Amino acid sequence: MRLAFIIAIAAACAGSPKTPAPSGGSGSSSDANCTEPKPAADSVCLQDCGAPAPRDTDPPPGWRWVSPADAENRAKFGCPICLPPDAMIATPRGDVPMSSLTAGAIVWSTDERGNRVAVPIVHVGSTPAPREHTLVVVELADRRVVRGSAGHPTADGRVLGSLAVGTTLDGARVTAVHRQPFGGERTYDLLPASATRAYWADDVLLTSTLRSD
Repeated sequence: MRLAFIIAIAAACAGSPKTPAPSGGSGSSSDANCTEPKPAADSVCLQDCGAPAPRDTDPPPGWRWVSPADAENRAKFGCPICLPPDAMIATPRGDVPMSSLTAGAIVWSTDERGNRVAVPIVHVGSTPAPREHTLVVVELADRRVVRGSAGHPTADGRVLGSLAVGTTLDGARVTAVHRQPFGGERTYDLLPASATRAYWADDVLLTSTLRSD
């Protein structure tokens, strides 16, 4: 059951959650799949997360040895494959780049009534992005601009790639939607310690793809 769930999370940022494409990051392990010598007695052979936007022609993700801690994090939180490292995350001390945040840092989230609350980060993860990876860029009428992988979830249950001009996002009308090359090495996501798993990236309320047991 956990295996199927984490596969779905790994595919979430690639496109619509209604048609998840199996990709790496399942958390499955098999020593026979790792061709390199086992570096330590407790090392775990784990499949890579794969591309943030996998295509049918892409080869399956490879396998590598990881530490028990890394394997536990993958099994518990899934694959973070959604936002650029310079996405600005709202915190009580001001906006902070996603890539500079760590577990325990305080960020703004929402409670189940929609109230803004300050909570610690449970987990921050990242995964390599292929050279051809693109970001969806959504521009709003109030001049906010948010970028992310096409399947990154909004706070109301949609995904960035499903938005079109004239729809609304976080209370504002969408005025433009386009794609741009990512050009970076890794994409990121974080998990706030809140029931909604919501946080603000580039001043827009989104939802984490990561979950905790």
